[in-house]
Amino acid sequence: MPSDIQYGLDVSNRRILFDSDEIKAIKKFGNPGFELLGFKSLSCLLPHHYVKPGHFIYPDEKYVEGSSCLFNALLKKCLEKKMFILCQFSARRNTPPRLGKNKNNKVSFFNDLF
Repeated sequence: MPSDIQYGLDVSNRRILFDSDEIKAIKKFGNPGFELLGFKSLSCLLPHHYVKPGHFIYPDEKYVEGSSCLFNALLKKCLEKKMFILCQFSARRNTPPRLGKNKNNKVSFFNDLF
């Protein structure tokens, strides 16, 4: 029976048991999209942090009014201060989020890190 199956994980010589609802909750990562985590200096970004090609992103005024203005203001300030935007990106529902950065140039790309 599926209800008789136990899911567990050994941590520090101790078994931690999960029920099927907890396993489903662990596997659910959330809705697709971007989440702004913060800003970092470009000097913190090292060549070995780059892992995959970038995704082209752009603001969509249809869903969020004023997003173009906000996006442009963020990008300009980051260019002035030589910083990049650190984001969490999830492409599809229930896929693990990826850590990435917003590349500071005229056309905006989102690059995966780590």
